[in-house]
Amino acid sequence: MNMNFKRFGEYKVTSLLLIINIGVFIMMTLSGGSESTYNLIRFGAMAKPLVYEGGWRRILTASFIHIGLFHLLFNMYFLYNIGPIFERLYGPGKFLIIYLLAGLIGNLFTYGFGSNTTISAGASTSLYGIFGLAIGIMLNYRDDPVLRGIGASLLSTIAINIIYSLVAPGIGILGHLGGFVGGIILSGIFPVRARSLSSITVIISVLALIILAYLFVRIGNSSLKVGV
Repeated sequence: MNMNFKRFGEYKVTSLLLIINIGVFIMMTLSGGSESTYNLIRFGAMAKPLVYEGGWRRILTASFIHIGLFHLLFNMYFLYNIGPIFERLYGPGKFLIIYLLAGLIGNLFTYGFGSNTTISAGASTSLYGIFGLAIGIMLNYRDDPVLRGIGASLLSTIAINIIYSLVAPGIGILGHLGGFVGGIILSGIFPVRARSLSSITVIISVLALIILAYLFVRIGNSSLKVGV
């Protein structure tokens, strides 16, 4: 990673997210390890039964927890490199909202369709949301060659990450898929700086996001009730 420390001053949200993720990892490492099941649960990783019992904070906190050093470095590398692109495109406030919402949708997808016994965590739910956002930008601004080019430039990165998700052991592909879909939908809710989206696009996207979140919760609740 070619570190440019000026970037930390220019892109405050990306820098804040990097600091939080690294800080949480350090705290976990010093208090029992980032691969300890007890520690993962204690810090807020996704665990369906605990979410069902009222631990809904986990659909947020899980996006700031990493299982092992490689997991952290891999995700932080992509956050460091692609975060500033989208923070510049959307502005700090909207970028932060998109990042967090993509993570929430990714973790809700895991809640809906994941195993009842699996513990999952990682910023990749939000990062795949950013990848989905890139695809959404290509679709929503297809008449704008500059914005379409930004999305197209990330296609190889997206492909590499998808292949890695499919072949690497222990990767939570469900969270990635949910975040990716969430990012595409969010691109229809939040316009790029100095651009606009049609009212119908925004309305359909908001409804899609609400309906999917509701369905993921209902499916997850049902799977726990029947012990799937």
